[in-house]
Amino acid sequence: MRGTLVAALVCCIAAATVSAVPSYSAVMGLNRTVDARPIGAGEYSFGLFTMLGISPDGRAASLPSGLTEVTDTELDFTAYLTAAAGLGRSAEIGARISYIINSLSRGDREGLASGSEGDDGFSEAHLFLKYTLNPDSDRLWFGVMPWIGFALYDGGNAPYVLNTDGWDGIWEPGQPMFQMRRPMINAGSVSFGGDFLMTYDFDPMLAHLNLGYHYFKQSFEFTDYRYDAGHNPVASEDVDMEVEDPVFHAATGFEFPLNNTTSLYAELEWRHFMKRDFEEGDGEDFDDCIQFAPGARFAFESGFAFDVTGSFCISEYDPAYNDLGHRYFQQGQTLTSSERARYAPFPEGYAPKYGIGVNVMYSTELIPREAVMTGMVFDAQDGGAVAASVAFPGSDAGTVMSSADTGDYTAELPAGEYTVVVSADGYITHTESVQAGAGEMMAKDFGLVPMAGAVGGTVTDAGTGAPIRASIAVDGSQAAGTAADGTYEIEVSSGSHTMTAAAAGYASDSKAVTITSDEVQTVDFELDMILEFESVYFDFDSAVLRSDAKAVLDDVAAVLVENPGITVRITGNTDSEGPEDYNMDLAERRAAAVREYLIGRGVSAGSLSTVSYGEEQPAVPNTSKENRALNRRAEFIVLGQMTD
Repeated sequence: MRGTLVAALVCCIAAATVSAVPSYSAVMGLNRTVDARPIGAGEYSFGLFTMLGISPDGRAASLPSGLTEVTDTELDFTAYLTAAAGLGRSAEIGARISYIINSLSRGDREGLASGSEGDDGFSEAHLFLKYTLNPDSDRLWFGVMPWIGFALYDGGNAPYVLNTDGWDGIWEPGQPMFQMRRPMINAGSVSFGGDFLMTYDFDPMLAHLNLGYHYFKQSFEFTDYRYDAGHNPVASEDVDMEVEDPVFHAATGFEFPLNNTTSLYAELEWRHFMKRDFEEGDGEDFDDCIQFAPGARFAFESGFAFDVTGSFCISEYDPAYNDLGHRYFQQGQTLTSSERARYAPFPEGYAPKYGIGVNVMYSTELIPREAVMTGMVFDAQDGGAVAASVAFPGSDAGTVMSSADTGDYTAELPAGEYTVVVSADGYITHTESVQAGAGEMMAKDFGLVPMAGAVGGTVTDAGTGAPIRASIAVDGSQAAGTAADGTYEIEVSSGSHTMTAAAAGYASDSKAVTITSDEVQTVDFELDMILEFESVYFDFDSAVLRSDAKAVLDDVAAVLVENPGITVRITGNTDSEGPEDYNMDLAERRAAAVREYLIGRGVSAGSLSTVSYGEEQPAVPNTSKENRALNRRAEFIVLGQMTD
């Protein structure tokens, strides 16, 4: 329970989602964090992600006046173009092409080389495959995501940025500028890895966790020079080596929706370079790269979504540990390849100090999908096709007609629950409820019974004689509802039938009737009021009403609104988990949530009172998970009639 409270606190300061849009990895997620949930079979997405990184970095420059600290500003721009598609209930495949710009703008150099150096190009292509292990889960999802990357561009003459503007106090002409945060054009000819994915729905907050192993191999081929005080080369060493970098990767993200179109999010990403074990000098680590990235996402029913995001590097960067050992060679040392490898630039570069990004995405999962309901209307006696109207009263769905030749019809319905009314001349009107899921293909046939006779009458309260709003069913199928004055009339086929009247808060009543052709019978119903209401149940450590609880409360409200003299006490209850005083407060909040919902449905506030029993009055012993779920409830006690 305390863990849930901590999660609620994080919810207030972190942020969550408008789901189903791509990540930097092309598959569904935030930017740096991948969502473990599947995108859905047949769904697809595209994304254009951009990030401008800015890093004012201090370096020791050997200027004419002596060794001086200078500040260079590095600018690196990254753009990802992504595409992804759902391969089934559990799998999603994605592809990404990267375009990067690496640039360094020199600080004051006392008249030495100035300006900037850089390179750009489409650097790499990646493929990602995500597989969700439990796609049907309601709260917690697990997945795996293997990936592979290929170099597209090596920077022209070299796979790294070169100094072409003369000696500037740090780099000599023609030398690689390895002390930049991102001197490389790509992360190596081939890279690969895999991540374990987890997503948990705290409702409304979503939390993601990615843990993985990534592997990179970079190639370095250049000549390292040692210079004298006049900047003349006095020694050189040809470097031709490959640097392997296994990387432990961890990322976590939190999403919190502000409304139907806007969400906030925050991400934390950590890359640990397992072969760069630095604990030198002042004790700082230079084998880790950690970024914090907050952002906001705006999604629309057109399928488009937009991100505005920031990035902040919260780990330490030191250019001295990023020069492939040149400083030691300059001091007269001879380094082995393994020693130089410890000082190689990080694959994918070190994170900029701070950055800002704008993303544009499109996902078919953001578009509300209409269900398609198809079938035929036929004569229930001889099976022949019937030309009938198929209507959905009370909704925006249009009426469609079935074919007179085949009886076939097709209706497109937005997701939701509908009452379907099928009617044709000479046939008894058929009514039933259907639930349409987004994008669902539904097959529904209707057999209409030829018209023979009719039944009519009234439904009244047995005690008061007042008319009742009730539903009338014939042989178990709903056929009609009463008017405001309690009257009804139904067309029925000839033969024996069972008529049933039912109303919220009343005991249903059934009567047998026998109808002959063209006969109209009168059948009246007097219903006895029942004053027992179902309990409503809550999730663990929650006072938020579930959808099933709201359905029960709608029926309770209907009875109380029709009978304003009834007074009811609402009792709040919990299971035995957690401190007793906390449970007493939780139970009171549950009872209050029920009371406020009923008031919102038109029930008089004066007719409702609440009491908290906490864990004191369990419905069943708290001996199992199932029993504890039955004790997390609110119940109703009818106290009697209010008097004027």
